[in-house]
This record gives sequence, C-alpha cells and structure tokens, in this order.
Amino acid sequence: MPQLWTFDPPAAARSVPAEAAAALLDVASGAAAADGLLRAVQAVVPADYLSLVRVRRDQPELLEGSARRPGEASVVSQCFGIYRRHYYRRDALLPLAAQLARAPTTGMAVLHCRAADFPDAGWRSDIYERERLTDRFSLVHAPLPGQAHAIHLYRDDRLGPLQPDEIDRLLGLAPLLCQAQALAWRAQDRREDLDARIAGHTQRLARLAPTLSPRECAVCARIAQGMTVDGIAVDLDVAPSTVVTLRKRAYLKLAGAGLPAERLGLARLLH
Repeated sequence: MPQLWTFDPPAAARSVPAEAAAALLDVASGAAAADGLLRAVQAVVPADYLSLVRVRRDQPELLEGSARRPGEASVVSQCFGIYRRHYYRRDALLPLAAQLARAPTTGMAVLHCRAADFPDAGWRSDIYERERLTDRFSLVHAPLPGQAHAIHLYRDDRLGPLQPDEIDRLLGLAPLLCQAQALAWRAQDRREDLDARIAGHTQRLARLAPTLSPRECAVCARIAQGMTVDGIAVDLDVAPSTVVTLRKRAYLKLAGAGLPAERLGLARLLH
C-alpha cells in the first residue's frame, strides 16, 4: 500500500551532510534545480532519477529531470511522456496537489509508492517494469498560489527498493528539498516578471524616442525598473563604464525630445 505523510508546517529538518547543504544552496541560488536536488538526495540516500513536476488545474507538466548515471536523463522525459499521455488521471498524487494548490501554505505531503502500488497494469508495465523501477518517493508542496510542485525520486532494481531507514532519512531531508526548490522557483518567477516589464518598457521607449539605439533603450528600461549601473552591466553583459556611456547618450536624446532624462521621470513615463 502507498504510504502518506503530511507536514503542516513542515517538520524541522534534521542536520544534513555538508554535500547536501551545498547542493541545496546551489538550488536556492538559481542553479539547475533537478541536478542540485538529486545531488542533495544522493548525499543522504542513493537514488537513480529525480523529476520536477508542476501541477496546474490538475494537469502535470515536467519542468526538469536528472539521473544518477550520465546519459540516462532521457529516461525521465520518456517515462513522463507515457505517464502524461495515458496514466496521470489515476495518480493518487493529483488530489494531494490540488488540495495544496487551493490553499498554499508552508505545508507539504509525502507519498511513497512501490511499483506494485500503482493501480494500472499498463502503467506498471510501460514505465516501472520497462525501466526496472522499484519505487517512487514524492514530495508535494505549493510554492506559488494556484499551482503545486512535486519532487519525484525513483529507484531501480540496481539499488533495490527504499528501506525504512532510508525513508526516515528522506523524510528528514524533505522540508529542505521543498524549501530550496520553492526559493528557486519564486526567484525564477520574479525574474520572468521583471523580464516582461523590461521588454514592455523597451518597446514603449522605442516608440516614444525613436532616436534611441536598442542598447540605449535597454539601459533606460532597466533604469526605470530601479536597477543600478552594476546590475545593468551584469544583466547586459557589458562593463559598468559602457552602461554609464549609454545612459549619458540616452539622456541627451531624451532631453532633446522633451522627455524625462532621469530615473524617477523614466519610471513615471514607463509605468
């Protein structure tokens, strides 16, 4: 039978090995989430595959996958494709994801299934028997309103099924895995929102001040968002002195067109 644990709020994580902590910090800072999470897990319990899945409106979407052995990352995407086409509606994880997505909290749910627990013989044959998978250990949480994320861990018969002491160690690590992935996802969401605002500002500037070059528009759009010279330099991959030069040229052109030529004026013009 599947095993289910719920934490609301999550149970305090136990001390973890230094390798796991370093991998989780990488994830939280924006590095490839699936690879970092799998490295953190590997420092505590051996696992073969990890997938990150987002669930919105009861529809699962694969975000990333990772594999312990080089060259096997495609196993994750291939198996997810089969699951998404044929079997996801029978997954006991979906109601848990929907519940968390409706009322996102700091809570999470953990579902552990052996291969024999999956209700459809075709599901077992097409995925678990084909890839010799023995377990799926799933952490479900809601980093943003309206959507839940699942971190799935898989073992195959080369490692054998998860044992009770390994499950206990994973339960201790689970809150940190979810927190690191949530931080990474929120940062990505904020970055995507910022990129969309900058793109809108750039297009508006190009219409209002057609004499500005594309680089000058890019600099002014970021100034209107409150970014510093150093921040703009990093974002555009140029030297800070180049940003200063572009800003000076842009301000001269803006002033000549009767438009604001300073930060607050640009912010008011473009927001």
